[in-house]
Amino acid sequence: MAQIDSFDGDRFDAYVASPVTEGPAPGIVVIQEIRGVNEDIRGICDRLARQGYLAIAPDMLWRQERNAVFDPDTPAGWDKAMSLHQGFDEDKAVRDIGSAVEWLRAQPGCSGKVGVIGYCLGGKLAFLSAAHGGADAAIAYYGIGIEHVLDAIDADFAPTMLHVAELDRFVPAEAQAALVERARTTPALTVHVYADAHHAFARSEGVHFHAAAAAAAQARTEGFLQHHLRD
Repeated sequence: MAQIDSFDGDRFDAYVASPVTEGPAPGIVVIQEIRGVNEDIRGICDRLARQGYLAIAPDMLWRQERNAVFDPDTPAGWDKAMSLHQGFDEDKAVRDIGSAVEWLRAQPGCSGKVGVIGYCLGGKLAFLSAAHGGADAAIAYYGIGIEHVLDAIDADFAPTMLHVAELDRFVPAEAQAALVERARTTPALTVHVYADAHHAFARSEGVHFHAAAAAAAQARTEGFLQHHLRD
C-alpha cells in the first residue's frame, strides 16, 4: 500500500503490485468500479504485475469515504452506490488520477511510461485521463457516459481503447453508435463492441461474466499495452 499526495494537499491510499522482473517497468493505474478497491481490482493489479507492469489502484472514493468496499448488487449496497455517485466530483477524480500517474512516473522501478485502465465508473475516468490526466494510453471497460464527453478529445489525446458491451443497460445503442462513429474519424480512439455481452462482462465473479468477450478484450488489452507502453 502506498500514499499519494493529492493536488490539493491531502493524501489518499493506493494498492500497489510490483513486477517480479528486473529493470524499469511501465506503470499502470487501475481505476476501480463504484465497488471500491476490492479483491477483483487488486487481482487485476496482481495480474498486471505478473505481466511485468508496476500497477497501482488508487482509492477513488476517498473524498467521500476512505477505502470503501461494498456490493452494489444488494439493496443496501445499491443505495450506497447511488449516494456516493451523487456526490462524486469527477473533475477532482481525474486530477487525483493525474497525481497517481505522476507518482508512478517518479518511482525508481518505473520506465516513465504510464497507462490507465478503468472499469465502469473508472472507464469514463480513464477516458478523461487520456485528455487531462497525463496518461500515455488509456483503456476503458464498459465506461458509462463517455458519449457525453467526446469533446475532451483534442490534438494531445492519448491512444485510447474502449471495450463496450452490446447489451449494456447503462450504455444504450445510440450511445454505442456515437462512440463507434467518433472512432471512425479519430485515429487515437479504438472501440470494440462485444455481441451478447452485458455490463461488467469481464468481472470473473460477476453475474454477467462472459468468458468469450472477456478473453477477447483481455487479448486486445494486452496487445494495446504492449504497443503503447513497451514498443
